[in-house]
Amino acid sequence: MLSELPPPPPPPSSTQKLGSFHLPGTNFFLPIRAKLAELEQPAKFKSDLEVPLAFIIAFALGAILGVAFPLAVNTAFSSVFGSGGGWATSIFIAPFLTEEVSKGACVFIVALALPRVIPNRRYGAALGATTGLGFAIMENLVFAVTGSTPGGFALLRLVLTPFGHPVYSAFVGIGVFMLVARMRRGRTFFESLLGLPIIIILIGMVDHSLNNLIANFAPIPLNLFLHKLILAPIFLTILRDFLGGHFNFKHFFKSLPEPSGSVWRQPPPPPPPP
Repeated sequence: MLSELPPPPPPPSSTQKLGSFHLPGTNFFLPIRAKLAELEQPAKFKSDLEVPLAFIIAFALGAILGVAFPLAVNTAFSSVFGSGGGWATSIFIAPFLTEEVSKGACVFIVALALPRVIPNRRYGAALGATTGLGFAIMENLVFAVTGSTPGGFALLRLVLTPFGHPVYSAFVGIGVFMLVARMRRGRTFFESLLGLPIIIILIGMVDHSLNNLIANFAPIPLNLFLHKLILAPIFLTILRDFLGGHFNFKHFFKSLPEPSGSVWRQPPPPPPPP
């Protein structure tokens, strides 16, 4: 009889349909993800070349403009600070005032030139990471050519690049996504930057600063352990959660709906008094 048949299985969630993988999903920052989801739009690219062009421009800007300004300012600060200028600039100036600001400006330029290429947080993170990759490769080349970094250590820095600048700049890219999306809704630049966008950008800056702190004061075997096995996984987990609580490289740019019934949903207004 029909009544004796087992109930049908529940429909797969959106994450299951896309074949999510890379550890269980997380929901640490649902309120932040809700704010990000509110600003996302369906992707409407006019050409198949639009997105590849945006990533090429982001990489080139990160490698040229992204490096030129911080290199000049960091060198000037190091000279002013004297013997302690190197570590002070590395920990305080580069992350907060020059390098991440410069990379954020590069992503912002791409967003202004190709306004359709950041429809959601994942495009913002990917463009930020691409800018950071261009920055890191050029920075390592400059350090190697000028002799600032020994050849073997420069090669090690290059190999470990995915754990460094691309991660810092992915946070910056998400912040720029929010900034641009708010500006499209009629807010001024500074109104759009205040609040959550600047907080997300600051997370990338703090990651950068902590990495430089470890690099300056811990010997190489220990600093590799502290950053790559402790600090980097923490910030990668935060980044992963901001992007939806999972990584799926095949469908990376696909925005998924946030879980229903989450803590961030507004309760309905109370009924009027009788």
